[in-house]
Amino acid sequence: MIRTNLYITGMAGITREEPDYKNYIPDAGLRRRMSRVIRMSVASALMALEDSGNGKIDAIVTGTGWGCLADTEKFLISILDNSERLLNPSSFIQSTSNTIGAQIALMLEDKHYNSTYVHGGSSFESALLDAALLVSEGKKRILAGGFDELTPTKSHLLERMGMWKKYIPGEGSHFFVLEGERGEHVHGKISALEIIPHVTDGEEILASLRRFLADTGTETSSAEIICGDHKLLKPLSEMGFNVKDYKQHCGEYPTASACALRQALMAFRDQKGPERVIIVSKYINDVSTFMLTERS
Repeated sequence: MIRTNLYITGMAGITREEPDYKNYIPDAGLRRRMSRVIRMSVASALMALEDSGNGKIDAIVTGTGWGCLADTEKFLISILDNSERLLNPSSFIQSTSNTIGAQIALMLEDKHYNSTYVHGGSSFESALLDAALLVSEGKKRILAGGFDELTPTKSHLLERMGMWKKYIPGEGSHFFVLEGERGEHVHGKISALEIIPHVTDGEEILASLRRFLADTGTETSSAEIICGDHKLLKPLSEMGFNVKDYKQHCGEYPTASACALRQALMAFRDQKGPERVIIVSKYINDVSTFMLTERS
């Protein structure tokens, strides 16, 4: 377990309902050149900065499991159609996973630290750990986010594999403004993170979660659990926790825990809500992650 000290002063997310992108990306030509996930991510990043009330940042860290799928598909198709000759480089340039962070930096004219993590089901958590390190080194404001898109091709392939018989198709982009010191406008705080190596035994994951709860001093009376691992929903309820399945809202994708974080912060707006929310996440056959969020 890693202790963190990240106050969240701005947040925004896009899942099923998309905004009018003209409000955030006024250049029509730029919007046309952007793929859907780039528009989603840039808009949600700008919305998070707007929510924080301050557009200044010292670093950008992002996480993604699938990257920019639509542009990757477009580039691969152009390779086949053109027999690997006379290729337009635009699709390749925009297919890389760090395209989102770079595009945000270009729009903000930001020249600070910029990094992207592609670590499967722990991509977003890895970005948060990097943000925690940056804050410990003296950075004031970090823009961190997680994003993934589901293209028709990807959805079709996963459907043929039987994925959607067990899981809900999902995609989304969520960004947060993180600071190391508490300010006036704070949604909540991330106090601890843990990434558990891939295990298939639900009891082993549950044992790791019990240790995490004990180490953080979390009790059922003051905490709620937002869970993305369907195997743990019933055991956690039996332990006395109020458990919510956040993937019923956003679906299944590698960085869905970013959506869960926003749901946790929304719960803190209710004065009668929990003092702590534990986020338990697992992307299909991947690592499990735990995140402790607190009312600030």
